[in-house]
Amino acid sequence: MSIRLRIILLFIIVLTTGWAGGPLYVADQLLVRYEDGLNRSDIALTLMDQPLEVVRQVSRPLNLWLLRTDLKQLQLHQALRVVRNLPEVRYVQNDHFLHERLEPDDPLYAQQWNFNNTGFDINGNPSGVEDADIDAPEAWEITTGGTTILGRNIVAGIVDGGCDMVHPDLLDNLWSNPADTAGNGIDDDENGWVDDSLGWNAYNHTGTIPAHSHGTHVAGIVGAHSNNNNQVAGVNWQVQLMIVAGASSTTSTAMEAYSYILEQKQRWIESAGSEGAFIVSVNSSFGVDNADCESGNYPVWNDMYNTMGEVGILNVAATTNANQNVDVVGDVPTGCSSPYLISVTNTTKYDLKASAGYGAESIDLGAPGSLILSTNYHQGTTTKSGTSMAAPHVTGAVALMHAAADAELEQYYETEPGSAALIFKTLILSSVDSLADLDGITVSGGRLNLERAVQRAATWLPLGTGVLNQDQLVNIQDVIVLVNFILGNIEPSSEQLAAGDLNYDTLVNIQDLIALVNRLLQ
Repeated sequence: MSIRLRIILLFIIVLTTGWAGGPLYVADQLLVRYEDGLNRSDIALTLMDQPLEVVRQVSRPLNLWLLRTDLKQLQLHQALRVVRNLPEVRYVQNDHFLHERLEPDDPLYAQQWNFNNTGFDINGNPSGVEDADIDAPEAWEITTGGTTILGRNIVAGIVDGGCDMVHPDLLDNLWSNPADTAGNGIDDDENGWVDDSLGWNAYNHTGTIPAHSHGTHVAGIVGAHSNNNNQVAGVNWQVQLMIVAGASSTTSTAMEAYSYILEQKQRWIESAGSEGAFIVSVNSSFGVDNADCESGNYPVWNDMYNTMGEVGILNVAATTNANQNVDVVGDVPTGCSSPYLISVTNTTKYDLKASAGYGAESIDLGAPGSLILSTNYHQGTTTKSGTSMAAPHVTGAVALMHAAADAELEQYYETEPGSAALIFKTLILSSVDSLADLDGITVSGGRLNLERAVQRAATWLPLGTGVLNQDQLVNIQDVIVLVNFILGNIEPSSEQLAAGDLNYDTLVNIQDLIALVNRLLQ
């Protein structure tokens, strides 16, 4: 069965079970303000030819009513357009979910400018530029991480020098392998890795993880246990951090580290989730300066990233800390061409590129990496700078997006992990905050915006939606994009192909254009 046919079947299944929409608003309800004086009977008469039900009056002073649509006959976006065009209606809107305004109670959170930059330090002195951050508090209003909508425990891999495995602000979020007994010298779960109860040490080929300052700091950025009134916050408040030591010394060491993670995800897929781990992203803050990944001398890097990508793992890599054009001088791995690689440079609290690598073809985006406060070994905290601090923000973003993603996107990810992983990458790169300092020297031209990336995962609009330009609206811009697809002027992504197939015939052609125009005219 083809990938696109599977998407179609999934879409039909979702429709027939009555599910639609995403976590930002109730899937089948609308709030409508009618003109004063209209009562329930009057409203019912205006809707008599539509599969819409009057649920109740929400506010008498505003004459505000709650309506419900039968999703099997009329989708929510169609119902909204129908009701909006009624002369008796003042306005109509979605019935949005509300959330408490979430900021963690971790005592050092106020010093983490990368999450929420006020432009001042904790003493009230000017320090940085307001909003030169990843909009973390806004993202946390959508989700704080942990599990997918399908109930999978999300895992982020940390390939580094090791980690403080008893750190109080990491302990609750560290991944463990319950099928293995530590220290008994036996491969209890017969997965080929002896004593891997807490991860793997590729330096000495054991399950004993060394304490390491850099690795502890990186792990804390991705997923320090947050809102626990202790130390710092992480991009994810709840996530499982798979610690694998093996970030330096030799390529063989790094490949063993990657292979451990790869096998755990393969095992999860093969066992239908009963073994292994649901790993969605891996952080790498190491490499080879001034090396041409495409020269033929480094073939294993793309090979490994592509193989990991096929099972749905996005690898996030920190580029060189030298202020040089990676497109020209090369870098391994951030100069590699695997589509499953996200290469990251370093931005400051002033939204400027730090002294770090760049490249219009090689480096995908920037993220905060200068003077970043996070966890440190010896159970403490510290401030570090470098692209090593920038990359884990993006690694954490991928994990947080999976926690926010709607059911259809996550089901697609589990059915077609390789194709869906590229959708997550596209959503990240298309949702950045554009920065003048990154324009023309990075692929996206911007810095990570966590809220926007998470929101786009939460409101992903797949097959037949007609939303082709990622703005979540169906309008004339989508018609223009679709025309260019049909004429061959633009090569559509797999997500855009799905969105443009309005008649569900597995093709994007003039029939879909007619359907899209008719939808706009409704």
